[in-house]
Amino acid sequence: MKLLRAGLPFAAIAAVLAAGPVVAAPKPKPAIAAAPLSTWSAAWGIAPLQSVAVARPNELRAFADVTVRQVVRLNLGGDAVRLRLTNELSERSLKVGAMTVALASADGKIQGAPIAVTFGGKSEASLPPGAPLLSDPIALPVKAMDHLSVSTFYVEPTVPAGHRVRLFVSPQGNHTAKSEIPGEQALRGPGLVSGVEVRGAAQRPVIVTIGDSITEGARSTPDADMGWPEQLAARLAARGLDTGVVNVGISGGRLLREGSGPSALTRFDRDVLSIPGVSSVVVLEGINDIGRAAQPGYANEAVTADELIAGYRQLIARAHARGVKIYAGTLLPFEGAMYFHAAGETTRQAVNAWIRSSGEFDGVIDFEAAMKDPAKPSRMLEGLHSGDFLHPGDAGYARMAETADKALFGAR
Repeated sequence: MKLLRAGLPFAAIAAVLAAGPVVAAPKPKPAIAAAPLSTWSAAWGIAPLQSVAVARPNELRAFADVTVRQVVRLNLGGDAVRLRLTNELSERSLKVGAMTVALASADGKIQGAPIAVTFGGKSEASLPPGAPLLSDPIALPVKAMDHLSVSTFYVEPTVPAGHRVRLFVSPQGNHTAKSEIPGEQALRGPGLVSGVEVRGAAQRPVIVTIGDSITEGARSTPDADMGWPEQLAARLAARGLDTGVVNVGISGGRLLREGSGPSALTRFDRDVLSIPGVSSVVVLEGINDIGRAAQPGYANEAVTADELIAGYRQLIARAHARGVKIYAGTLLPFEGAMYFHAAGETTRQAVNAWIRSSGEFDGVIDFEAAMKDPAKPSRMLEGLHSGDFLHPGDAGYARMAETADKALFGAR
């Protein structure tokens, strides 16, 4: 250490070092190659849901020895696709006997020959309890706004823990290789596919929207992609913006507590932060938390504005920890809805005031300002709601998409 004290001439140091024993320089360790950036981006997705034992009218829950087709609209293009199957919310393993994928028309008809989907090179697959499963890459070039049909053959009785979507269910047998399946029926049921990823030269930015039925698109024209996130995606695609939109809204969802599915706090990391390419998230959640207390038997679940704000702050912290921007949508007016109550309106206004003024979100999408009746701000403007004073109709969702577009991209 004395050799290196300040003021010792460099020549003296060199001489001392030269006089010492010659020690071979250690061999450099092999450089660790930097992992290449992912070229997969989410082009479509939905949130997993627990399986429900009792079916609603015209819904099917259990599949056995049938082929089930699920049709989705992609919001990004690429030279290949990869499917994500869901079993995260099930306590049982799930078996896939065979699966194919093909382009489809907007009404769900298969276009072209189906392509076999494999998992580790095998046509059959087993999903363990509580886990998703990614398929092998599938060489199928796709464009934004293309529709994709995924056909799954269930060998044994199966109840997927998936989101309720429109499905096409065949007569008995494996029909996955067919371009046309005579006798199939359109029904509501759980979709096994919870995500579609597309491959590009680089990963593209993806906006994930999380919320309740207003985000899911309830009471819009069924199976027509008329929810506000879907209409936003169409607006971006029409302008040639290479940005994906994934909608993980759940009807009946709440911010703080379980509703029709896990709370936003519970599912945020899985349903939002794990999405390939996620660059920003839009949160529109809390109106079910507020309205719940007005429903018979649930007065003990009343929430305060401070409790909701604490929940939002958790989402903000978790998003920022992953480098993801987070935007808040102001809660829509709901006077006239079945669970409207004066105390809840006061809470909604307090929450919206905090969203606008706190500066804690990366930005604000002022849905309330776009949707309220100027003559009665606690109520949604006539012509924008669907008739229940809670959910927008197609025109209302179109205005929400325009509002989000302006807030996120400055579009006019």
